[in-house]
Amino acid sequence: MEKIWILVADSAHARILATTALTASLTEIRRLEHPEGRLKESELVTDQPGRARESLAQGHAIQEGNATEHEATLFAGEIIQLLDKARQEGKFESLVLVAPPHFLGIVRQKLTGPLEKLVIQSVDKNLVSADESTIQKNIYK
Repeated sequence: MEKIWILVADSAHARILATTALTASLTEIRRLEHPEGRLKESELVTDQPGRARESLAQGHAIQEGNATEHEATLFAGEIIQLLDKARQEGKFESLVLVAPPHFLGIVRQKLTGPLEKLVIQSVDKNLVSADESTIQKNIYK
């Protein structure tokens, strides 16, 4: 029986759901939070123009708008590390990605080759707060 994992994420939250078939019910197996993904650009940088918080860019100057992008990229990398480890452990055989268009692009850029081969579907919608039946309806169209 094939194991399918479904990643439903945005820049601040991620849910991993599992199923045995695209028409079977979904079960949430993991939840990740990235509070910095909810912060505004002005909250991520110091009041010194063009300087980043130490934890963001090791004190280097960053351009306006890059702090939120940086946080999204960090979170996507964290998600992909978790998924790749689970792939190596044989926890799933197929992967569905569900995320808002911009974050979906960041996640896809972070995919490893072997993980990318397991992606069977991508849905460019923000469904991270949706219930399982709503997620299922958007996947099985």
